[in-house]
Amino acid sequence: MSYSMKIIIQKLIALFRELGFLVGVLYLFDKGLKQVSPNLRLLSHALMVQPISNKPLLPPSMKKIFEYREIKPGDKHLNNMPRPMTIIEYRFNQKAICLGLFKKEELIGYIWFCFNSYKEDEARCIYLLEPKNESVFDYDLYIFPEHRLGLAFIALWDEANRFLHERGIKQTYSRLTQSNIASHKAHEHFGWKRVAQAFYFKAWRFELMLTTTSPYLGFSFRESGRIKIKLTPEALI
Repeated sequence: MSYSMKIIIQKLIALFRELGFLVGVLYLFDKGLKQVSPNLRLLSHALMVQPISNKPLLPPSMKKIFEYREIKPGDKHLNNMPRPMTIIEYRFNQKAICLGLFKKEELIGYIWFCFNSYKEDEARCIYLLEPKNESVFDYDLYIFPEHRLGLAFIALWDEANRFLHERGIKQTYSRLTQSNIASHKAHEHFGWKRVAQAFYFKAWRFELMLTTTSPYLGFSFRESGRIKIKLTPEALI
């Protein structure tokens, strides 16, 4: 066996050890499909739910070095986000809220929320959140690289809990790419629980969905045909 082949086998063993066999296979298939065409994808998502706590994650002495505020349409700090403006406008059009974390007036992190429902941006589906008026969908939590070794991540979640608790929110749902082990580990101590799994095959305009919750199977050819997935918080009980 050649040296290069040994390296490949070692990398595959490490991949399957970290992701598990099924997620590892899906991850490799997705990478292979993208090499053929960017219009071909095989996505594997875990749908998660997390309770909103009213207990602080940071003592006041540590929290006071940060500032927090809602970032609204037209805010200059939107230009600093590593996202196309078309995506940001799309989020505001579905009435999303962006909560920003600042240090000495510099934006160092943010998180987005949608209330009651969320239109997935990687697949053609919409998540319906239950119970209504007590649930949000959080996504695109981002800490700028130069601040990832400090308290920014915990500080942002600390403020997000306060922000949502004051509005009567009891749980937040989110979508996790199953190969993103780092994100899973970062949220584990916040009480994350898996609600369902969803798998999407995308081929140009066609999308096929398999999920472990209703409706279990669906397909779509256009925006108006988004598949509806209801999320409920029984996993927290």
